[in-house]
Amino acid sequence: MFLRRSRISVGFCILLRIPDMKNFWKLLPLFLLMSSPAVFSQEFKRFEFHVMGGLTVSGGIPLDTEEDIDYDSIHVNNSHNVGAAFAVNLNDLDTLEWIWQRQFTEGRLPAGITDPGSSANPAVFDLNIDQYHMNFLHHYHISVPKMMPYVMAGLGATTYYASGNGIIDSRSYFSFAVGGGIKYFVTNHFGLRGEARWSPTVVSASDSSFWCQFGGAGAACAVKLSVALQDQLDLTGGLFFRF
Repeated sequence: MFLRRSRISVGFCILLRIPDMKNFWKLLPLFLLMSSPAVFSQEFKRFEFHVMGGLTVSGGIPLDTEEDIDYDSIHVNNSHNVGAAFAVNLNDLDTLEWIWQRQFTEGRLPAGITDPGSSANPAVFDLNIDQYHMNFLHHYHISVPKMMPYVMAGLGATTYYASGNGIIDSRSYFSFAVGGGIKYFVTNHFGLRGEARWSPTVVSASDSSFWCQFGGAGAACAVKLSVALQDQLDLTGGLFFRF
């Protein structure tokens, strides 16, 4: 604050010594620039670009119980993920972030959801899971100057890209996320980030046939999906650039 007042005073002195109005208008932009708060907030950067990767722990996709028979869920393997994000810092503590993340994994259908006559019973199929979210982050100042923990919450969509038995298809569902992490600022333009995030997807019962088709030729649904959450726990780390 003292530095800011000193520079403003210097600016006033410069203006007072201007001999004519022509020079006054030439130097006025310089004075306004010197008095602007942005000049004294060199540490603040408006934008960030993040690249990251890590591990996703996946829950199964629940199935409805029919005729008192409790069917197993569609299994989704735990696997690695990669992602990228673009962030806009609203102020020193609050950030809006657009993030994409892909999980490379496999799915496995239980016996009850495939055609009993199929040779692929239970069926295993390739599965890529993309998340597209807009997140809000709130940071906290702590005693360690270069570190800032944060909490986050987000909304968006999750798309399942499945392929098996010569069939490729995709479905998208609503998803959300809550979590937290920490940023470490190596320099004013570069840093490291670690995060833990719960990001469940609301799976619709109306899309049972989407999963059944990967059970082999002529696969038919003997059961239905529940309208429920498919849980995901993302543990990620990466680096970011500020500008």
